[in-house]
Amino acid sequence: MVVPGVRTRLPRGRGDARAYQQAARLIVFIVLSALGAMAKLPGPLGAITLDAAPGYFAALAFSWGEGALVAGLGSLLSALLSGFPLGMVVHVYAAGQAALWATCLRLAYERGGPVLAMLATIFLAGVVAAALSWPLGGLALVTSSLAPLIIAAAVNVFLATAFFVVLLRSKVVYVRRR
Repeated sequence: MVVPGVRTRLPRGRGDARAYQQAARLIVFIVLSALGAMAKLPGPLGAITLDAAPGYFAALAFSWGEGALVAGLGSLLSALLSGFPLGMVVHVYAAGQAALWATCLRLAYERGGPVLAMLATIFLAGVVAAALSWPLGGLALVTSSLAPLIIAAAVNVFLATAFFVVLLRSKVVYVRRR
């Protein structure tokens, strides 16, 4: 058996350094998302995890693509830490939705500001996500997941947006927008 050779390229200029910075930033936010999945806040309808907040923040602070990647992988890491209780297919479906909601947060923020972005994303990640679970579990899954999804979305979106707005308006940290 012959193992194929792998060719790698060493950084030659400034562009490559930016790629490494972006990769390091993504790794840090994915790890923060995994830590948020382990931090469970007591809620009225069960535990609320903070696994989506780093993805939402990354979407606001850096780009919709980075936010989508962090949110999707963070959702999968959260499911992995809990042992994929609903099965692999359902959790991959949920990770795709998390990536989409992070993208929608960034687009809504650019077009309407923080309040519209928070309201739209809470609606999407709560109500629409519950409605999209209809093919997976029918009306029982939709009604049982509606309130927990809305509460978790509200907490995660509010924390990420509030932290981003505070950093954006402070003179301590410069947040570069593209």
